Amino acid sequence: MKYTHLEGPPEEIAEFLRLTEKGGGQSTENSAASESEMADTPVSGTDMDTFEIELYVESRERSADTSRGVLAYLKAVRELGRIEIVTGTSVRTKDGQTDYLMVRDAGQRRYGAVAYVKPANGGLTLRLNRDDVADISTDCIHFRDVREGHKYVVNCPLTSDEAIKWAVELTRRALRKVRGQ
Repeated sequence: MKYTHLEGPPEEIAEFLRLTEKGGGQSTENSAASESEMADTPVSGTDMDTFEIELYVESRERSADTSRGVLAYLKAVRELGRIEIVTGTSVRTKDGQTDYLMVRDAGQRRYGAVAYVKPANGGLTLRLNRDDVADISTDCIHFRDVREGHKYVVNCPLTSDEAIKWAVELTRRALRKVRGQ
């Protein structure tokens, strides 16, 4: 397929072209990919900078309030130190990126993300289970109905300032967990 107009940083355009060529020249919006075809690898291989994060969130936002909450959360967790914020690649989206951001420990990678953030709805899923938050009592925390042993059980939608504060604390807990502290 011939593309006459592509916008974005050179590394994202190169990744987009690589993905579409891999799919036999099919457009990413017409590709019927399975979950196993999606890779959670950073587009550029490095942590996104503040400007890239803002552009990414704005490109997927549904409301300014949701965007504000997502950006406030990402700014606060970045201040925790040793954090990477990355997006994965996807054959299902027009720009070749996933519809979520991953918050990762920037140290030795033994695990995947400690949190997945969805800019479209302010969703936040953390690498925590019920036992990890048993001492917390707030309406900001919800539990996913997942199979036994699933690592990502806790949700904390970024819908209020209180929820953002809890989300940062939960991210801190998830980081301690993956770092073995």
